[in-house]
Formats: sequence, structure tokens, C-alpha cells
Amino acid sequence: MASERHQHGFTLVEVMCAIAIAAMALVFLLRGVSTSGTAAVTMEQHLGARILARSLLDIERAGDSPEPGTREGESGPYRWRLDVSTDGATQSHAPRGWKFYRISAEVNWGPRGRLELDTVRLGK
Repeated sequence: MASERHQHGFTLVEVMCAIAIAAMALVFLLRGVSTSGTAAVTMEQHLGARILARSLLDIERAGDSPEPGTREGESGPYRWRLDVSTDGATQSHAPRGWKFYRISAEVNWGPRGRLELDTVRLGK
């Protein structure tokens, strides 16, 4: 009479394959989480720089008459520079007694972060 042995459970090879697959899935999952975290920080820095640059331009545009020159400063992790100059190329289109001013805001942060916004304003 032949004895039948029923095997219950998993073999060592099956367990090792399952562990290897789980480890690879975990590596890819962690890599994705790390990349999305880095992207979120980069986006937050860029948004902060854009808000600062737009604020600088809005303040300069809201004044009475722009004063040509360069102003620089720091705000948190950002270094900014505001350039105001008369825009010679468009002066012929300005009404008599008025000038076009080019206003440029440059914001730098970190080792490679840089944003520049420009606008034009009519003033006396």
C-alpha cells in the first residue's frame, strides 16, 4: 500500500521568490515617494519666488512714477533684484510728456533656482 503524503504550506523557493518580489516592489514605491517629495519642494520654492516677483512688480507699478535704477534685497531663502529703466524702443509710441518704463524682477534661490518677470509701465 502506497502511502500518500500531502504537503501543506510553501516550499523555501516559493517563499524566497515572494520576498524578492516584495523587496523590488518596496524599492520602486520608495523611489516614487522620494521623487514626488523632491518635486513638491521644487514646486513650493518656485511658487514662493513667483509670488515675491509679482509683489515686487505690483509695488513698483502702484507707485507715482518709477525711478530708474536697481534695487536688491533678500526675503527668506530668496535673493531678489529689481531693475527699472526707460524703454528706448517704445518711447516713440508714448504720449507727449510720458515715458515707458521697463520693470524687471529677478528672484534667485538655492543653487539653481532662478525666475525673472518683466512688465512695462507708463509714467512721467
